[in-house]
Amino acid sequence: MDAAQQSKPNAMPEAVNAAAREVLTLRTSNGAPDLWLLEHSERVTKQAQALASIPELRAEPPDLTAVAIAALFHDAGWAVQARQGQVSTAQVCGRPTSDLQRELAVRAMNERLSGVLSGDVLQLAAAAIRECNNRYTTLAEAQVVAEAENLDEIGLLWVLRQFRQHQAEGRPLDQLLSTWRRQIEYHYWESRINDYLRWDISRRLARARLASVETFMAALARDRSGSDIAQALGGTP
Repeated sequence: MDAAQQSKPNAMPEAVNAAAREVLTLRTSNGAPDLWLLEHSERVTKQAQALASIPELRAEPPDLTAVAIAALFHDAGWAVQARQGQVSTAQVCGRPTSDLQRELAVRAMNERLSGVLSGDVLQLAAAAIRECNNRYTTLAEAQVVAEAENLDEIGLLWVLRQFRQHQAEGRPLDQLLSTWRRQIEYHYWESRINDYLRWDISRRLARARLASVETFMAALARDRSGSDIAQALGGTP
């Protein structure tokens, strides 16, 4: 890969993006497109490409093409299982991705991209996908993909993911609020940030995202209870 391509995060053949859209776009029970997994993977790709430039990695910068390919396909195992009926679309990305799902993702990537990209790039992307679950990996490509994935699971997107699952399972809105309260009470998010995010910049961003969730959840609790009405009328909230 030449230096010009290395410096351009999106310098990939359109065939790669088309393959990712084909693999990651699922269908709901009524046949409508379900873009949840595709959009998640696209976000992780953008964030991984951005994280690849942090000072901690300047000595041995990751291959940006391998990062992008790995990030696009890192959760493709969910799509494979959804099409096989092993999980519903509402369950996709609802729990940590397993090693088996990573291996299914590698297989899906190789099936779609063999002949489109060089074997060396695909091998590096495959290694990054397989190493995503290894907290102690030294592979830079795996580090940035895993970091981006963990960041994507923190913040308002967590709220949307939980709401999506709760709606599919018929659970009331109050459970979303109570889950959040328990997590704050038991310092769940602080432990997750310290245990799963490796770089200071990621931890700072995660805490800022959580502050946004706290503001949102307080407003949601207010709107659900109608406490602002009582306050406006001069009563007890």
